[in-house]
Amino acid sequence: MALLSINFNSTVLGKHHSFKVILPENDTQFEPSKKTQTLKTMLLLHGLSNDDSLYTRYTNVERFANRANLAVIMPSADHSFYTNMVHGHSYYDHILEVWDYAHQILPLSKDRKDNFIAGHSMGGFGTIQFAFKESGRFSKACFMSSATNPEKLVDYDWYDFSFKGIVGQNDTSDGTVLDIRRDIEDALEKGVDIPELYMMCGTEDYVYEDNLKFKKFLEGKGIDFKYEEGPGNHDWDYWNAGIEKAIDWFMN
Repeated sequence: MALLSINFNSTVLGKHHSFKVILPENDTQFEPSKKTQTLKTMLLLHGLSNDDSLYTRYTNVERFANRANLAVIMPSADHSFYTNMVHGHSYYDHILEVWDYAHQILPLSKDRKDNFIAGHSMGGFGTIQFAFKESGRFSKACFMSSATNPEKLVDYDWYDFSFKGIVGQNDTSDGTVLDIRRDIEDALEKGVDIPELYMMCGTEDYVYEDNLKFKKFLEGKGIDFKYEEGPGNHDWDYWNAGIEKAIDWFMN
């Protein structure tokens, strides 16, 4: 396996920014006479207070990806909830920029069937958002321990996290970039080809009740999805096991 840290000039952010890539190795990459094999790819989104390094530091994702011959792109999105912030950077556009850039410079398949997305907590929110708004890019999406109730962010006290930095002067998430239920309804109205969905959450997780409500919302919209719950908290032990299950599901 190769672990790449790529620093590039992001035209979206207007500055240099980094992302990480796990890249399985095979003999076509070492033999100039052979055509390089393109790889299936997972876009993996970190949670609040994390960055592009945390999955490689706190999970066995590199081993799981190597076993599956799966490339992994891990971008960094600060406290943005993967949105184009009203007062801040356009991280929604930046994530798409990273996806496009990586697929241009690395041996990654651009076929929808070969591309997947996953994430936890804030990254689970981002996964849901991209699954429904960028459904043409991804065939499967797995969201773990997701922050599915953006109203709880209105008064969320977490270091320099700013709800108004994301949504502006609004006092609610309704109708803003954090309104994922609206995103889902818009996708259904447009009749887009929704990726296969896999939702999981630990029963001891503080977002568990919100996830149950979101599960009912999806069911009420007639959306098919795989659901899993079981013992687990909002921690890396749960996400380590979860990302292994997600990769196995992606590849089968």
